[in-house]
Amino acid sequence: MRDTPSVIIVGGGLAGLAAACELVDSGLRVTLIEKRPFLGGRVYSYVDKRTGREVDNGQHVFLKCCSAYIRFLKKLGVYHKTYLQRRMHVPVLDKLSGRSDLASSSLPAPFHLLPSFLRFRPLSLSEKIRAIYALLRIRSLDRSRHSELDSLTFHDWLRRNGQSEQAIRNFWNLIIQPTLNDDASRASADLAMMVFQEGFLKTSDGANLGYGKVGLSSLMADAANGYIRAAGGEILLSRGVASLLLDDGHISGVALEDGGHLTADYVVSALPPAELTSVLPPRLRNDPFFAPAAHIKTSPIVNLHLWFERPVTNMNFAAFLNSPLQWVFNKSKLWGLNEKGNQYLDISLSAAHDFVNMPGQELIHNLSRELKAFFSSARTTTIANSLVVKQRDATFAPLPGIARLRLPQRTPLPNLFLAGDWTSTGWPATMESAVRSGFLAAQEIIGSNNQKRGWSSSETFDSPDNTLGNDRWIVRSVA
Repeated sequence: MRDTPSVIIVGGGLAGLAAACELVDSGLRVTLIEKRPFLGGRVYSYVDKRTGREVDNGQHVFLKCCSAYIRFLKKLGVYHKTYLQRRMHVPVLDKLSGRSDLASSSLPAPFHLLPSFLRFRPLSLSEKIRAIYALLRIRSLDRSRHSELDSLTFHDWLRRNGQSEQAIRNFWNLIIQPTLNDDASRASADLAMMVFQEGFLKTSDGANLGYGKVGLSSLMADAANGYIRAAGGEILLSRGVASLLLDDGHISGVALEDGGHLTADYVVSALPPAELTSVLPPRLRNDPFFAPAAHIKTSPIVNLHLWFERPVTNMNFAAFLNSPLQWVFNKSKLWGLNEKGNQYLDISLSAAHDFVNMPGQELIHNLSRELKAFFSSARTTTIANSLVVKQRDATFAPLPGIARLRLPQRTPLPNLFLAGDWTSTGWPATMESAVRSGFLAAQEIIGSNNQKRGWSSSETFDSPDNTLGNDRWIVRSVA
């Protein structure tokens, strides 16, 4: 057993968990270290002490094109605890034009959305025609041959291709804001196009929307914990890593914040970029390879959890236009809760730059008033409880130039590997990107280990370009 290579994974979010599960499957000795007392990183649920109810730190969704994430759910044996639409169907409530529905039809891609799009009320006929032209341009564009797209904002590209400000606000941002966690005026054109290409234009079912039917910790963290331990892996909770130990050009292990040391043959950092920078040996922080990570900025997400004394909507979820509301999820229906007539709604605000510093009571007042404008039943129903969850550094900001800052899984140090949604996966900051990075980091280690032993690697991770799912981190609750 001691001849079996050992791996330390620093960070117990989705990326670290995915890497750990792959590595224990390959027979390596894995020790996963997480500074918090629970696993999941930015994907977890907890019991709110004030209300006694389970809440997710934020509403997380995925699409059918999220192949790595779905593979991970199936590996853990929890895919049955999720729901995935057979066909994409998203109600869109516009304060000005009323309700529209964006839905897939039986037509082949890329025309599967055309019937519902032609009935999409927030755009004029001429705006729809121009949008179809832009979508066809995006579909045919080989992004690998246009590196300049990462230097443009998506807004600039759209304006150059005939899109009005209203079309950008009422259609393009409707998709870009929740998937990239930023506005089209700030987001890289390349990442935005990736979302449309892989999620909406490549296949007719790629954008089918999925979500957990249970809390996030019940869905992911608990299952991953059991999977890793059952395979002989070790998990150390509430143990922070102070630094990676550099020894003669390789990482020999980690120094723990409590003064302890652990050694291993391989180390995977599954930390956010700022935390990676803090644990690197000082001489590596300004190294040309690692230095770009320090320049990655973040974008916030805010979730407002509301418990009404009576139901106010029958919808599972809805997107909103011309309102501070963005997405509202009916957690009572999604989770199948039976709370004696009560209803639990989660308002999710991506790219929440205007909301993250707003006092909790002001958020509750303003957004509950918006709900009443759309759902008449909310006007006569009392809010029994409320909870605001602010995630200031929820995801990396997909700003122009982000592609040059994201680091690959393999580093110049032969036994140090990187994982995390921010690494160079080609995906936005999503659960898919996190899981994909963990799988890729694990594959690099398995390949490196096999090469040392003179073996050939027989399994490779299928890495098609796909999209979506919503990752978040750092939670602050406001009563």
